[in-house]
Amino acid sequence: MACINCKGGTLWPQLLYVGDVPVEASYHGSALLHRLLSDYPRDHLTIIETATRSSALRRLPNVKYIGYPIGKPRLLNTRFHPYAMAWFSQAGTRLAPKIAQSVNGFDFEGVLTVAHGFGWLAAARIASRGNVPLHLIVHDDWPRAADIAPRFRNWLDAQFARVYRQAQSRFGVSPAMCRGYLERYGKPAEIIYPTRAPDCPEFETPPEHLSHNGKPFSIAFAGTINSNGYIHALRVLQHALKAVGGRLLLFGPMPPDVAGQVGLDHPNTQVCGLLSATDLLTRLRTEADALFVPMSFDASDRDNMEMAFPSKLADYTATGVPLLIYGPRYCSAVAWARENEGVAEVVESESDLTNAVERLANDSLTRVALGQRALEVGRQYFRHERVQEVFRRALSVQS
Repeated sequence: MACINCKGGTLWPQLLYVGDVPVEASYHGSALLHRLLSDYPRDHLTIIETATRSSALRRLPNVKYIGYPIGKPRLLNTRFHPYAMAWFSQAGTRLAPKIAQSVNGFDFEGVLTVAHGFGWLAAARIASRGNVPLHLIVHDDWPRAADIAPRFRNWLDAQFARVYRQAQSRFGVSPAMCRGYLERYGKPAEIIYPTRAPDCPEFETPPEHLSHNGKPFSIAFAGTINSNGYIHALRVLQHALKAVGGRLLLFGPMPPDVAGQVGLDHPNTQVCGLLSATDLLTRLRTEADALFVPMSFDASDRDNMEMAFPSKLADYTATGVPLLIYGPRYCSAVAWARENEGVAEVVESESDLTNAVERLANDSLTRVALGQRALEVGRQYFRHERVQEVFRRALSVQS
């Protein structure tokens, strides 16, 4: 065995990551993976990215990265996308032997993947052929979130069920996901919440400016805007902020021209771009009076809203700035807030959002109380060491 001891005495297996989600310090699932693997011994890790390559500047240092794209953008970015999804999903399994050859002698003892895109199918086949454990992370309810042609939906769910049951360890990002998958597929999963970066600053109190009402009230959103439900939520917030003369600050990869095309172009809306985690935390803590956590109300998104969990909460809660969670009663973010009383201002209908914004804009005591509670709860759920322990324990079973 090539396993080695880590600081706490746990054995680290030689691990091969295969998946569409790039491993880089950026946002969403990529940031989660980067942080999850940040403590892993560099010579015991190889990363194969089967879709968009990570940025060299945002990768884990001294780790071998290999690119082996499965899907072809020229087909996925057309009206034939739902059928291309089916084709490339099948290709993920077929290409597994060639993908495995690209490791060039790396004697892996486990395979890690994320159920997204096509690489997870290749990862499962590689683990099976190599007779090593498969470790599966599920960020979104992929069998239902995937934009695949309806006639292939049952096939995709059957493939997911097979891979899910094959995995030695299964990680879901919310209690609802773990419960739902146990009922649906008959195998338990462990909850792994999004983790903060290992160097995430620790604050004891909310920022001082929350105690004052003197400046324009600002609500920030940080992350990707990848569904019509999120776009609509941000438009509703943009409108609600007009009543208090407030600003909407958008942080993420969406450029200003695209923001304008989807209606996020009010004069008091500022597109601030994609920042590093450290710079983002600084900007949120110093410039924002509240942080927006939208969840989609669209009926077609319901399954994913119940099961997925907003990874932005890991960094949001580190700032000490109050949370404004906007989503249907059944969504994971609202459920989390209800379980942790006082952690957020929660809005479950569009008609109540304006009142919530006005309340936050005018009540400094509420802002400070919410910010303090977010700091306390965030440490319980998203502290780097806590999430690492869950991950480390699962991988060390074979030691």
